[in-house]
Amino acid sequence: MQTVEDKTILVTGGGGFIGSVVVDLLVNRGAKVRTVVGAFGDKVRAPPTQVTSIRADITDSSAISEFTAGADVVIHLAGPASVAASFESAVEYSRVHVGGTTALLDVCRRLKVPRFIYLSSAEVYGRPHTVPVREDFPLQARSPYAAAKISAERFVEAFAHGFGLQAIVLRPFSVYGPGSPSDSLIGTILRQAKRNDSIVLRDLKPTRDYCYVTDVAEAILCSCKAQLPEFCIANIGTGRGTSVAELARLILQILGRSIPVIESPEKKRPGSSEIYNLIADPRQAHALLGWIPKVTLQSGLERIIQLMEC
Repeated sequence: MQTVEDKTILVTGGGGFIGSVVVDLLVNRGAKVRTVVGAFGDKVRAPPTQVTSIRADITDSSAISEFTAGADVVIHLAGPASVAASFESAVEYSRVHVGGTTALLDVCRRLKVPRFIYLSSAEVYGRPHTVPVREDFPLQARSPYAAAKISAERFVEAFAHGFGLQAIVLRPFSVYGPGSPSDSLIGTILRQAKRNDSIVLRDLKPTRDYCYVTDVAEAILCSCKAQLPEFCIANIGTGRGTSVAELARLILQILGRSIPVIESPEKKRPGSSEIYNLIADPRQAHALLGWIPKVTLQSGLERIIQLMEC
């Protein structure tokens, strides 16, 4: 499968932050795109007019089956993405991420879909002992979100090995870009940097690998057309880490502001759930997919700020 042109591709979660970028990219590359934009009641971005779309709960096998028939590739992005919110909604996160992924996998098995792409998360690594993180590192859930993603990954692997469904699991690190949730770390810093006399954050120490959303979308596109084994996993990140404090200072520098950045201990994550160093080893993504990230953190932040000011 060397090109997506004229391929029928189903994207679940296509009305979300990452999904909407993926849908646009696939359309621009000539794919015939269908999307489950989200569940009823979800706030979503409408897809381009040439895209066939529906709203459906991802656990609704009947609705999903009808929409999946004839697809060459299924890209599964659906499900809530907030780690923080998962602590209060563990049952719902399990229902959607585990139950929904399993239901979709079973539909793909019955309809003999040739390829399944699952967007997981670097949160599955928990607190790795060393960085950068390779795909063979142990998985250690530190949140209900991570636990749900780990379980969903296992079902993807089981269907690949048990039923011959060709599948790839992508583990993106910290995805950012225009349209990212306003309560995300970057959204929170930008909001405070523009309006307040200081930036107050729960913890300045955690280091993350920030990957621009268009780079993540390109990795997903590459996963549609690369020659792959029956089952594989790839980290999607830049291999460069930035602490929360460094991120805040960079944003202030771009904005031309000089205000204090303050840590607020009462805002910390529950118990020992905080993850302090999470940086990708992206070499497998390059080897399997030929993918290399292109957008630097500074240029990505500048794009977001420019769009906010338009």
